Amino acid sequence: MLAARQQDAESMRRHYQSATDVILCIDGLQPEKGHEALYVVRELSRKRVWFAEPLLSATEDEVRRLIQKAGEWAESLGVSVGLWMSDKQEAFVKGIAAEFPDVPHRYCDNHFLRDLAKPVLEADSHAKVQMRKKVRGLRTIEQAVLRRRKVQAQGDLKPETPEPTGGAAALGEGPPLVVDAAGGVVLDYCAAVRGVLNDDQGGPLGPPGLRMAEALTEVQESLQRNLDEVEERQTVIREYVGVIAEVAATLKPGTEDVTEREEKFEALIDHFEATEDPIRHIMAAVMLSFLDGLFVGEEEYEEIRDNLDLERWFRLPKGHERRIHGRRHAGVRLVREGATLVHALDAHAAHPEPFSVDDLLPYRAAREPPCQTEARERHTIMRKARSRKKRPLLLAELEQRYRKLPES
Repeated sequence: MLAARQQDAESMRRHYQSATDVILCIDGLQPEKGHEALYVVRELSRKRVWFAEPLLSATEDEVRRLIQKAGEWAESLGVSVGLWMSDKQEAFVKGIAAEFPDVPHRYCDNHFLRDLAKPVLEADSHAKVQMRKKVRGLRTIEQAVLRRRKVQAQGDLKPETPEPTGGAAALGEGPPLVVDAAGGVVLDYCAAVRGVLNDDQGGPLGPPGLRMAEALTEVQESLQRNLDEVEERQTVIREYVGVIAEVAATLKPGTEDVTEREEKFEALIDHFEATEDPIRHIMAAVMLSFLDGLFVGEEEYEEIRDNLDLERWFRLPKGHERRIHGRRHAGVRLVREGATLVHALDAHAAHPEPFSVDDLLPYRAAREPPCQTEARERHTIMRKARSRKKRPLLLAELEQRYRKLPES
């Protein structure tokens, strides 16, 4: 009932009676990979979800149907679509171009910067792996220490067994546990820090606090000498981060005219293409692919830079589902019942007080939309297929239905 009230045509027309144009955003929500996704169209100027549908397969035709539906909604409300905002999914690009050829379609700045930084982040990830290799024995050491404590508590240590030193091994049940060399270094660094912190010696010419500070500085310098091995790679990554920041600066409105910023953006593309740096070549290709959608419509809609408004709104239904079942992932019910659930949550977000009987009584005959019915029926079949007991009955029913089909 609440979803029907939220989508009531007369209520929507009152909501948009003073509007002349709207800003539409489309995105998909897929809580679990391999399952269908919930596609949502939201209007950004008045922060209202127009509709949502679960799609089993987000083909270009299906996405275009949703975009066409958004056009029909705008026409029924007597408003024009001034701007579309989305990420650069091919289905969005083609669908909006086909249904709204004269409407600017802006690509999300945030998604662009993610794609632009992808080769740099890959290099940074490699550097992280190299640094982690230096301490890869840490977990083994921690587990060995826990086993040793357990054995000591039980009094099972054999006094005649020589105990290895220097962090190279740890006692456990059975033969000594050998720790790799890197793990031994980590353990010994930890022991060195602990030894410094436990040093209370000193006197008038060498106060304990001063001795501790000097000793910790020496440990820090030693660790820094180890980190210097990856400093060269980090310097290169910092340089690329500066390049990304230079590109991002051309997207920020307010500092310069949009035409000037677009010219700077294109000049950076030419500069990157002229270098022999393969990463800059990748950046140039990404920039060129996004160029058509990064600066359009800024004269009227300068403040709309990304589709994070819709992605942030997704937290509302996700959080609602997590509070219900207590699990980390949002769950597929959000997609299966999303066609009405998102409207109910959107209504409560804009209406903090409880709804009265009079508010909902006119919609008592409302029924779930066909797309939600189909999604629920698909879910029922999937559950039966996973059950050893119900699967044979399901397959027998399908075979019987197939045999009753008219011959073509």
